[in-house]
Amino acid sequence: MLWDLFKREPKPFDEGYMSERDGHAIYYYQYGNPQGIPVLSFHGGPGGSSRPKYAKMFNLKKYRFIQFDQRGCGMSQFNDLFYRNETSNTILDALRLLEYLKIETRLILHGASWGSTLTLLFAEAQPQMISNIVISSIFLARPEDYGWVNKESERFYPDLWHEMRQQVRRNDIYKEYHNLMFSPRIKDNLKALSYLGSYEYQLGQLAPHLCELEEASPEQIKSAQIAFYYDQNEYFISRNQILENSAKIKDIPTLIYHNRMDFCCPVKQAWDLHQALPKSELTILPDYGHSTPHLLKEMSKKLRNWL
Repeated sequence: MLWDLFKREPKPFDEGYMSERDGHAIYYYQYGNPQGIPVLSFHGGPGGSSRPKYAKMFNLKKYRFIQFDQRGCGMSQFNDLFYRNETSNTILDALRLLEYLKIETRLILHGASWGSTLTLLFAEAQPQMISNIVISSIFLARPEDYGWVNKESERFYPDLWHEMRQQVRRNDIYKEYHNLMFSPRIKDNLKALSYLGSYEYQLGQLAPHLCELEEASPEQIKSAQIAFYYDQNEYFISRNQILENSAKIKDIPTLIYHNRMDFCCPVKQAWDLHQALPKSELTILPDYGHSTPHLLKEMSKKLRNWL
């Protein structure tokens, strides 16, 4: 019964654009109780978009769940996709959104995957604004974290790496695929999206396969370009920024969920964060995959009593 209810998509009571800044118009959504306790959620990616499935984890009779599409993502509009499209600008957009919505009370922060990165960065920048942190599928954006996908994961998928190298006839493939992803030719974009662009989604699969796409939407290409752009720029944060600043949020109750067999973001990241935050609670689920329905269901059950 709970899972049947969880599958239903909530409808926002409010949505729209904030005023333009730096050539970017940010689109936001609000779900639940307009007078409820505010929850600010950061979506994944980089290059993803808002998802109502995360609003369903919270009791929408009690909470006011707020999401926004980051610069260049989802419904947000732009003049230049990459102009001032950096991590620090996303944090500023979040602050601007709270001001626009006239939210002055302390709030709960939520995020999954890249959204967990942004949640932690926002909390460290504005700890006085935060009552609780709820995060899953942790990505700390350290060199060893993105290095896992970009290099170390070859230990488990040498066949896929061989195939990706064969497609561009280079051993060091990242520069070649980057050039293809940002080429003006759709054919080149499709090759980058088909191989290195889709590799992350094969992590954790027991029968992985890559295949060349015949078509892709402009939204898919834009999303992949943003992901490549952030990865090439080391996510626009210092090498261990989150853990080095963790003392700023050590007194904030923090709920952390992670799948044991997450091959996209290995669970050591959640463990390292838990060790740095004495008021955190870590649950490692015996599940495969990065962000799964089972993980969301278990978090939803926990939140009923934890908050």
